[in-house]
Amino acid sequence: MLFKSLLRSTACLLFVCALQAQMTPSAPVQNFRLPSFGENGYTQWVLQGGKGIYDNETQIRIEDMALRVYSGDERMALEMTMDSPAATLLTKQKRAISEEAITIVGSNFKVSGVGWSWDGDSKEIEVKFDVVVEFTQGMENMLTGAPNEGVAPEVTEIHSRSLRLKTTKEAYHFTFTDSVHAVSGEMDLKSELLVAIADAPENKAQGVGVNGGKLDSIRQLIASDQVVIHQAQHQLKAGHAEFMLREQTAHFRGLPQIETDGAFISGSTIDRHEGIVVVKGSASGRAQMIVSKAGGLGIMGAEALSSETIVLSGVITMLEGASSRQFLFEGSVDVLSGALSMNSETLTLFAEKTAPDDRSTTSVPTTDKASSLQAGEVKRVLATGNVRIEEEGRLATADQVTFYPIEERAELEGQPRIDVNEGEVVVTGDRMELQPGIAMAHGRLKQRVKVVLPEIQDLGYSDFDKSVAEGPEQQTEAVPRPLSIKTVVQSETLRMIEEPEHTLFRFSDTVSVSGTNLDATCERLEVTAKPVEVIGAQKGIMKSGSESIESSMQVELIEAYNSVVFKQIGRVASGNKATILPLKGQVVLEGDAVVTDAKGKVTGHRMTLFQGQRRAIVEGDRASGKRATMTLPEMKPKAQ
Repeated sequence: MLFKSLLRSTACLLFVCALQAQMTPSAPVQNFRLPSFGENGYTQWVLQGGKGIYDNETQIRIEDMALRVYSGDERMALEMTMDSPAATLLTKQKRAISEEAITIVGSNFKVSGVGWSWDGDSKEIEVKFDVVVEFTQGMENMLTGAPNEGVAPEVTEIHSRSLRLKTTKEAYHFTFTDSVHAVSGEMDLKSELLVAIADAPENKAQGVGVNGGKLDSIRQLIASDQVVIHQAQHQLKAGHAEFMLREQTAHFRGLPQIETDGAFISGSTIDRHEGIVVVKGSASGRAQMIVSKAGGLGIMGAEALSSETIVLSGVITMLEGASSRQFLFEGSVDVLSGALSMNSETLTLFAEKTAPDDRSTTSVPTTDKASSLQAGEVKRVLATGNVRIEEEGRLATADQVTFYPIEERAELEGQPRIDVNEGEVVVTGDRMELQPGIAMAHGRLKQRVKVVLPEIQDLGYSDFDKSVAEGPEQQTEAVPRPLSIKTVVQSETLRMIEEPEHTLFRFSDTVSVSGTNLDATCERLEVTAKPVEVIGAQKGIMKSGSESIESSMQVELIEAYNSVVFKQIGRVASGNKATILPLKGQVVLEGDAVVTDAKGKVTGHRMTLFQGQRRAIVEGDRASGKRATMTLPEMKPKAQ
């Protein structure tokens, strides 16, 4: 081996000396070939030229230069070829320089540019201007894991102002600087600095790529300084981006943000691995997503749908399919959507992609959020774990809430509850459904719908100093005055309708009512409550010693239907319909009305009872001929 190496070195030295001896300014050498050998005796490079002009012992000008670079080891692999119209060879430095154009072909790439230099010892090439590099490999799905549609790209083209290419035994190192622009299929990347690492030729006796054959892959891309990536309906911005193509991973740092079809996502870091995108927050700020066309999550009505929805969480995970996307939020999730705010442990958003032909915007999002967040539809939003929804004085809680924004409804499951005006009105049940201005509650045998309403005044007898106890005999002891309590209504179903002037509660299926001196049952019940303004101090609210005006609920009408029975201290009433007017202090019974107390029994078609009075207006039915009647207790004869 030593003899072989010495022989190669001696031959090279003799060839260079002979070449220089043949060259003179007046007699250039035509069609020459100059090899270079390493210390190990293997070929490093071979320089060919159509014409060589000798300037001095250290400089030779070459026309129609063709440089072949080899691996310099036992493989004898051809790494790349370099062709240029003209160059200057600095013999002692083993360097070549030129201001002319150059074409470089490697095992998986082709480089073109203007103005270049080459160092034979370090195997580095620098191209100064108008760099274009074409890799015979496509880069796909850089941002998401969506399956490819159609044929995958076969070429990646990178433009930049300048390039530095270094070759090692293992890899090609490309460093692009100044106005870098990479394009591969739908992928479009821009930055000020880009490093690409591609595999070097395999251990073969002959070179690969130059004359055809297997082409190796790009294994890593590192972009920094104002990174902007467009791909399909996605746009990403970051200070730093790194792609490991074989592992199908990508890492984004430096305030990364993704703008996709109908959504804007940002965080401290963004990572992609095998089709899954993970956005993480930091100690100073959580991950954030802004979604268009989901304002109020549907339950605020069609007008709110045009507003944005902001979601904050510790981690955002994005899964993408061929026609849909799924976003998973974890770690103290907060949602701000129009006038609605929500908190939960987890949140999953299901969105449907918009077909390109259906989008009003271009496939590449713009930098303007307002104009770019136009495409895509949120089909479903699932919140789980201690869900709290607050909106204009109302609080809804549940273990799980499912929103359907396009259908404008939400389903609450797992101990659902609605509080109005800080608990002034409370609705509970087995499950609930919310719509714009409407809430529906459903119960079951062991967990009926329950609504706690503001108290109503005592509509019974008010003279409690005298006996009004039930029974035929008059009592002498005083009857305690009943305490004022909340009005509680229970049923199997409830429909709550909110209007600007009032709120209507419609109960059905085995309804029961309890309140101040009132217990009632019926098959169907409607309660109308209206908002009123009260002084804050009246509700126990004091703010810095000053009075404040607060909104309160007041029950103004109760209507009971079918098999109505209600009990008060001293009397029992029944009928087909009962109308309770708390503000007027009246109860109106209709349809076979019956009232029984200690003084007897009164029947009629219609009966009006008055608060605190032992009187009633009883009416018969002229159409049927039924008259009002009164039945007195049995008169006992006096004792002899």
